[in-house]
Amino acid sequence: MLASEADIQQSLHGALQANKDHQYALRIYSERIDAELESLNKLLAAADVSDTEEDTLEVNSGGWVVIPNAVDALAPLPSSELLSEASPFRSAALRRQQHANATVIHQWKLQELEALSDAVKSENHRLYAVEAQLRGQQGLARPTEEAAKFMEENIAGIDWERVSVKVSKSNLSGDHRTAKECEIKWLGERHPRFDHSQWTQSEIDRVKQLVANCVPGQINWVDVAERLGTRRTLVDCMRHAIFRKLHAWDSVSDQRLRDAVEAYGTDNWILVARLISEDATPQQCQSRWTRHIDPNIKHSPFTEEEDKLLRDATAVFGNAWQDIAQFIPGRTNEQCRERAQELHNTANPKRKWTDIEDRTLLDTVDPDKPVDWKEVSKVLGTGRTDSQVG
Repeated sequence: MLASEADIQQSLHGALQANKDHQYALRIYSERIDAELESLNKLLAAADVSDTEEDTLEVNSGGWVVIPNAVDALAPLPSSELLSEASPFRSAALRRQQHANATVIHQWKLQELEALSDAVKSENHRLYAVEAQLRGQQGLARPTEEAAKFMEENIAGIDWERVSVKVSKSNLSGDHRTAKECEIKWLGERHPRFDHSQWTQSEIDRVKQLVANCVPGQINWVDVAERLGTRRTLVDCMRHAIFRKLHAWDSVSDQRLRDAVEAYGTDNWILVARLISEDATPQQCQSRWTRHIDPNIKHSPFTEEEDKLLRDATAVFGNAWQDIAQFIPGRTNEQCRERAQELHNTANPKRKWTDIEDRTLLDTVDPDKPVDWKEVSKVLGTGRTDSQVG
């Protein structure tokens, strides 16, 4: 059946309209690609650094850099597929997993430590019950003091593979604890025989005396801990016996701190400390930066507006100073805490003067000119009256 002229015209009109729509879509798509290419060119230009540029900071202290809000890259295939029995890469994936388990350090979590203690007690319970059956007794029908001590302190015959399975199941992140890891953690740190209380000065003096004549790098810490005789772990003995010099800040180390923060930011204090000095700790670097060096931190007295923000924030967050400081630009959590204490003690005229108050008073008062103590009180801004200031 031949199509009528009207049908042909309608089909042609539809084809032309579809062609126009397709061309329009292609044009929009082409414009979007051009815009993306232009954006990429700008990024490449911004990232292009000349080899002759002399002001580029070149630092490399090793380790990992933490980038805030960054996420880990995803692999083309999940590790579970690579480790499946049908995977042609199973043997290589297993070797990689073994290498990662042996080299990557995962801090022990609280639930893992609790599971470790429970698993060891469960193993000792099993061992005690087996021995009781061999002696013809009825297991732990009547728990005794001797049995309770056995559950807590026994280390002989423990099946660390069984312990490893129970500990690994407690870790929701999927990190596997090997039998050897569990054994070392229990025998070297978590066993009840160890004393984790604060060290006395006599203990510190004694452990330093024990290592005084030892060759550095050749100290037998097992022998030192045994001779100390106060049930301390080997790591605790090392921490209290080895003297670490205190880092003294000067203009050179301050500049190193600025350079390191420029390179690594304020989320990588371990790497920053490596660039400063072998004696500088990450905590010292962070404290020095936030209290003295950071150009964004204000060191002047709080303004009335800042006091209002501080009162509003403390009404909401209480004593969560880190959260409060986020709402007062240029102030650290320590500054907010100290200022809140000052405002709280405003009604007490005998309260102790702070270092900031002393510095502000000395900077404001000119000994060679008449002093308007009311004006000085306003500048001080800590609630002290003119009579208290003068």
